[in-house]
Amino acid sequence: MEMVLKTKTVSEELGVNPTTVQRWVRHFNIPCDKNEHGHYLFKQEDIEQLREIKIQLDNGLLMSDIQIESFSTPEKSFELPIHFEEKFKRLNEAIESIEKKVEEKADAVVSYQMLQHASEVEELIKKMENMESRLQDLEVTLLKKNYPEETLYVKEKPKKNWFVSLFTL
Repeated sequence: MEMVLKTKTVSEELGVNPTTVQRWVRHFNIPCDKNEHGHYLFKQEDIEQLREIKIQLDNGLLMSDIQIESFSTPEKSFELPIHFEEKFKRLNEAIESIEKKVEEKADAVVSYQMLQHASEVEELIKKMENMESRLQDLEVTLLKKNYPEETLYVKEKPKKNWFVSLFTL
């Protein structure tokens, strides 16, 4: 007959509190037998699993990151990775889908921005042409105000003959 230990004995052997042992059993679904009072009864393979949990916790792992090997049902250890593999595959597909949507959105945003910039450039070109036209009109207006038509067409004095100018001094 296999030796069966109670929670207090297992906790002393592992160096942890009895409530810690009970919490580990519930968290990791360790299939322990119970006596008529509802107390856990631990077989050697259950204690080995608890010891493995303690070692992993002592190494700094979180309870959610701990993986224990099932000593009583080795076929479960093969089902667990397949389950994780399916979850990983679904997560990977979801990530790829999100990445594709982000790329499409980014392309749409860039296209919109380029159209917006092209529109702004066209508007600026029209404003510059308008300003250039107005500047030319302003220059013409200023020239007309500053230089009335009579002064614009200044008649040159006729040149005197150099010979004649000698005698008129």
